[in-house]
Amino acid sequence: MFQFDFSYADYEQLMNDLAGRLNVPVVNQRLIFPESVASGSLQFVKLPNGIHVNIVNVKMNQDWLINRRKMKEEYYTLRFHELTIPDTLEIRIGDERMRESHTTRSIAYLTNSLSDWAYLGAKGTIYKGIDILFNANWLADYLGVKQIEDVLSTYLSLQVENVHREPLDSEYRRLMQEITEVDEESPMRLAIIQNRVMLLIERFFLRIYERKRNSFFNIPLSKADIDRVVQVEAVLTKDIFEPAPTISQLARMVSISESKLKKDFKLIYGVPVYEYFQKMRMQAAKDKLLAGGHSVKEVAMELGYSNLSNFTIAFKKEFGLLPSKLLTTY
Repeated sequence: MFQFDFSYADYEQLMNDLAGRLNVPVVNQRLIFPESVASGSLQFVKLPNGIHVNIVNVKMNQDWLINRRKMKEEYYTLRFHELTIPDTLEIRIGDERMRESHTTRSIAYLTNSLSDWAYLGAKGTIYKGIDILFNANWLADYLGVKQIEDVLSTYLSLQVENVHREPLDSEYRRLMQEITEVDEESPMRLAIIQNRVMLLIERFFLRIYERKRNSFFNIPLSKADIDRVVQVEAVLTKDIFEPAPTISQLARMVSISESKLKKDFKLIYGVPVYEYFQKMRMQAAKDKLLAGGHSVKEVAMELGYSNLSNFTIAFKKEFGLLPSKLLTTY
């Protein structure tokens, strides 16, 4: 088993100490793991605003134990993880344990440096993640949330088995993908990463804040219920340019009734199934238009709109401006 322990809030030091432990170099703030330990890399990014970011993409070639000991200084790590678990995985937060086996898991969760955190993964586990390190004062200043301490304490009071309460949806995954795929040679690289990281942070905490304010924080669903809805969301957004499966088809995929699927989906994602799908379609259309090389008509046709005016109406309803105006604005 590969084991690494640390007790500090500095991702650059973490990367350098890990490289020393593995006896490999750090090149351009990136550590390439030796094949005996893992396939893949760890990349450190220090953003202009001072935040530390780790971008991880590894397949474990032996069992791992990463252990961060608790500290006196208070820092927070917001973790966005996409995990493929062919054997077993255990996340430890303080005295609590979250164990998974033979599954996939896509979650966002928060940890605090005042508690121990450990990650025990079996050989074969695939771990893709973005970890963002900051302190509470920075977060309060950035978000302008006066009750940020209340929000943080409420979130951190949850038991670790409730970590999965913030599943990664297609919007989270889109932002993560844009961070990992940004061109290394681009003069705008740091600005792009910082923008996407800020969007991840803002989205996570504002969703938590809104749930708490609306007494909606504790979702009355079992872990199995949540897993089924997350599976449906992944199927629904796998190819956003294709027609959505019917509610009946989605319900059969996860072996629940249509009424339960509709109810549970809205509890987790805040909107009905097809409204969510439509929002993701419009976001995909916006991304494609901003990327360039596609006309409004081409994007509308790719989404299956035979009537261009219907597309422009749907787009304006979502973003408050016409798609043609988007192209002239940006």
